[in-house]
Amino acid sequence: MHASPHPRPRTRGQPRQAPPARLALACAVAAGVAGMADPAWGQSTPPGTAGPSVGWPAPLASAQQASGLPADAFSLLAWPVDGPGPRWQHLAGTPRLAASVMKLFTTGAALRSLGPAYTWRTEVGLGGTLQRNGVLDGPLHLRGQGDPSLVIERVQLMLSRWRTAGLRDIRGDLVTDRSAFELPEHDPAAFDGQVLKPYNAGPDALLLNHGAITLRLQPDAAQPGQVRASLEPALDGVTLVNRLSPKPKPPCGDWREALSLAIDPIPGWHHIGRQRWRVVVQGPYPLSCGEREWPLLWRGDGADDHGARLLSQAWQDAGGRLEGTVRDGRWPAGLPVWQTWVSPPLAAVVRDINKFSNNVMARQLFLTLGLGGTAPASLASARAAVTQQVQEATRGHASGAASASVCDGEALQLDNGAGLSRNERSTALCLGQWLQAMWRSPVMPEFVSSLPLNGADGTTRRWQAAAGRAHIKTGSLDGVASVAGYVEGDNGQRVIVVGLVNHPRADAGRPVLQALIDWAQHLPAGTPP
Repeated sequence: MHASPHPRPRTRGQPRQAPPARLALACAVAAGVAGMADPAWGQSTPPGTAGPSVGWPAPLASAQQASGLPADAFSLLAWPVDGPGPRWQHLAGTPRLAASVMKLFTTGAALRSLGPAYTWRTEVGLGGTLQRNGVLDGPLHLRGQGDPSLVIERVQLMLSRWRTAGLRDIRGDLVTDRSAFELPEHDPAAFDGQVLKPYNAGPDALLLNHGAITLRLQPDAAQPGQVRASLEPALDGVTLVNRLSPKPKPPCGDWREALSLAIDPIPGWHHIGRQRWRVVVQGPYPLSCGEREWPLLWRGDGADDHGARLLSQAWQDAGGRLEGTVRDGRWPAGLPVWQTWVSPPLAAVVRDINKFSNNVMARQLFLTLGLGGTAPASLASARAAVTQQVQEATRGHASGAASASVCDGEALQLDNGAGLSRNERSTALCLGQWLQAMWRSPVMPEFVSSLPLNGADGTTRRWQAAAGRAHIKTGSLDGVASVAGYVEGDNGQRVIVVGLVNHPRADAGRPVLQALIDWAQHLPAGTPP
């Protein structure tokens, strides 16, 4: 494959709105809550209105008019956590694309059903006799269960434990079992054509380092005036060619813009049975940039190529030998477990997913929720499991009907659990009710603390809206901007906020979303609607 000089995340197509007839059920369920807006703040703009906002709180109305976007591009909601319904809402029953805010369903469902202490286990089995001299006469089996956190540092530590347990020379194949997930072949170009973007990585029951590598560039301390380039982690059979031209005077600026990157196969076969590849980086690099990173999704010879090359190289680096190949295969029936690698607890994984909006980790977690007994997880089983849990948690609150949920039908449509999809959507009302259910859950502290804290960390570290007083998950796709989370008000009350923007110029609506957060912070206490 050949990479463009500076691939950028672009999404083709505009958001698709569900047909009005299919929204009847969701809108009927939402009607009981939608009519409970506090009269002190007025009613929201009627659906379909494309002009200035009517009945909006003044700060939001001002921001909406300044954005130039029509009022019907927005779904907005402010809901005190202890209230039976929103204090104010606008088109909260309209299903919309929500981007990464959809991760709140995946992470919340995982905390509720698996518990914050849940861990993944990656198991190792000896397919032959391990001799005193460290030789294994046979294959080594490695079975994954979907651990989202097997980054290179943890892989290296896992392999070092093999060495300290006496293994040195594998005189057979290294056989990887990925059967815990049953998935169609993943195409990293399918979403937006950006095959080198790490966010386009697919899930894998034995996902290593998120399927990615990092091109690291830095001035060479050993050769002043030169630029050093390296790939981390190193992959067996992959060579980096450095054709960078150091530039001592220009400011750093957009340093990637001037670079080109080519990733191509080269003739010959490596000893692990895979074709050699060459990565060529060239162009001017300003020395004023210092050290920089360029994360890349690796595909090579197929979906399992990254993991195979990483394991082979890491095992060599640990001082081990592998005489066979790295290949996929099933764990033999009756084979005992020799070693087990245990992941960090779910609470730590959820924090990484929500704070930094990690898509592939969210996909891993989503599929974990689809595991059932000995059956492998599929997208269908994961969608069913999360949808059922959300609907049960939000049932019977909107209109007093025990059988109704504001997340029934078109109000919640799951795809991959990460929001990186044009088929995954929710209503603001469903999101708001789910956030209230999570607030009342025993795992509320772990869930809330996993969200970025405005002005402090994660994806909202530079936000000034309610800085230090709002835990907000953000989302962004072409034509989509979203926020959802909790704001601490001046009077100490917590307020749930949800804001969804679907419009070709959705980015222009971000000031409205920040105005919603600021307004919720100053929302005066009142009689619950």
